[in-house]
Amino acid sequence: MICKKQPAIQQATKHNLRVMLGLGGAAILLMGLANPAAAHVSYTDLSDPLMSPGGVNGGSFSNYGWYDGTTSTLGDSHSLAGGTFFKFHLNQASNVSITFSDYLNSGNLNPAFSLYNGLFADEAHDDTIIDPLNPKGGPPTFIKLASPVDNGVATDWLGHVSPFRDTSNITFKGQFDAMHSWSMANEAGDWSVAEYIAHAGPTGGNSVGLLNQFLQAGDYTIAAAGGNVNNPLTNMTGIDGVIDLKVSAVPVPASIWLFGSAIAGFGAFRKKRMA
Repeated sequence: MICKKQPAIQQATKHNLRVMLGLGGAAILLMGLANPAAAHVSYTDLSDPLMSPGGVNGGSFSNYGWYDGTTSTLGDSHSLAGGTFFKFHLNQASNVSITFSDYLNSGNLNPAFSLYNGLFADEAHDDTIIDPLNPKGGPPTFIKLASPVDNGVATDWLGHVSPFRDTSNITFKGQFDAMHSWSMANEAGDWSVAEYIAHAGPTGGNSVGLLNQFLQAGDYTIAAAGGNVNNPLTNMTGIDGVIDLKVSAVPVPASIWLFGSAIAGFGAFRKKRMA
């Protein structure tokens, strides 16, 4: 099952949306923001101008899902935004600013997010039957493949070894790691690693951000949710949040082009002399 993509919330219209909410439009608008639970990870594309005009999009988040990824037992990716991640693509090196905000400034979300290089395989999810990077012990019906990068440090009940987890001694909530690189796979056995770059929050406020983060061309993943301690008495889900991505391409210095032209000219001159 794949999460439905979330409709964009253009920054220029936030004030009007809040007014509409106050006039009784809350049910309609928040239906758009709602994010149903999912069994598999899906992506909302912040680079898609139709899905995310101006690089802005929203979702429904828990107030504890990001915090879980900071613990030794890691976090369940479905506790972030019902299994939804955000992604974007850069055609060239750029300065990127990302903000994640409590849409209604409710004070309930305590937003936080992590930024990674790379994307997960289509329909990847926690604790797949096959996850060769993170084998996990379980009943025989959930046999894992051994990691292709075994380092002999920790073995699970089947004797498989993982360089990322002590699967024989720790029961993990999931695979989401807010502070380090981590992996997921799909049922077809396709797996990939999201390489940790940086994180923002939690600060106890309604908005956090990474400003002017220099990134090379490529694909990137954002995992976002609340940074509250996981507590059954205070846990909340369905909190509406907004992610705003701003990209400023870094121009190639003119000296680089001149240097390249000089090299090309030198090469042509050398060939002419050899001839």
